[in-house]
Amino acid sequence: MTRPITKIINLLFYSAILPTALGGCAGGKIAFSNSADLSLFSDDIKTEIRNVSTTVVSITCDIKYEIQKFNYEQENGSFVPDPKSPLKYKLAGKNGADGIVVETEEKTLSGGGLIIHVNPAHSRYTILTSNHLVAPPDTTDIYYLDQDGRNTDVLFARYIVKRVDIWVRGESNWRSEGKLLISYELDDLAIIETQTTNLLGKEFYNPLGYDLDLSWGDWVFLFGFPKGVKQLTGGWVSPSPYPNTLIVDAVVRFGFSGGPVFALTKDARLLFVGVIKSVPRATLDFIAPSTNLPMGYKLGFEDVTDLVVRREIVVEYGTAYFVSPRAVLRFFNANRDVLETLGTRLHPKYYGGNPSSN
Repeated sequence: MTRPITKIINLLFYSAILPTALGGCAGGKIAFSNSADLSLFSDDIKTEIRNVSTTVVSITCDIKYEIQKFNYEQENGSFVPDPKSPLKYKLAGKNGADGIVVETEEKTLSGGGLIIHVNPAHSRYTILTSNHLVAPPDTTDIYYLDQDGRNTDVLFARYIVKRVDIWVRGESNWRSEGKLLISYELDDLAIIETQTTNLLGKEFYNPLGYDLDLSWGDWVFLFGFPKGVKQLTGGWVSPSPYPNTLIVDAVVRFGFSGGPVFALTKDARLLFVGVIKSVPRATLDFIAPSTNLPMGYKLGFEDVTDLVVRREIVVEYGTAYFVSPRAVLRFFNANRDVLETLGTRLHPKYYGGNPSSN
């Protein structure tokens, strides 16, 4: 069984003493050629990274929401219970006419995906990515919070998806519309398809690392598209407390969701071992005017009634979760018949047909 590199960090330490021809577990592939070469990796490995990068594409998802916001009657600072209402509390205004405000909002999610099949006869690309990136839930309910930050039973707003547009952008920088083929929320995996005569990229040609027992100290590479720009990062693997996932201590930001994860073998090949799923997040609550005001504007007494509580999601950098290779294998096998019914026949390797040692 081929193993990924596990001791790259030793090369970093030794490079201060031995700046030339470092070997290690990559069979001599990871090396500083001379004291002026600041690259950790050999030309063979850098070429492999560049080649594999052509199989990674950018995915954006434009979502249009209808937002229903609920205003309730209050007595002595408390909401008024209404056992006849499905909302459990009495809405403001006569018969609740003023209690529901309907707005619209558009949101764009971005991330990456791996080209797993190309049908040149029909100019069709099949891509593996994250489910949450391309298949948002139809309805999302937001509740008021109590003083400890926990959800109450008072519904604040309901987000209803009205339209979802998936877009794929590849090597040619042309954008092509995508279509969702398979959605699997449990492991956060999805398969989309796009049809275009413009070059998006190449089909991933390397073996898959289903048989790699990734654990403490293994090194992996990750591709993503923070702010729409393709970027490479990497980090050390750790076991995860969550089923079917692994942890990597990479610097991952918004835009890496759905991006592929690769392990490096001793013969300088990148094996696909997972899909970036999520990063730890924190929430930042703050008070702000309900309307857009120019910078430097000083709030007056008349502006106080327009203040609202806003919430921003903040990434906690240094940790990312990715779907494990075994979970990806199960996903492909569970959906093989569906894909073939749709006319997509993946290479047998995606179903465990050829191990990573081939």
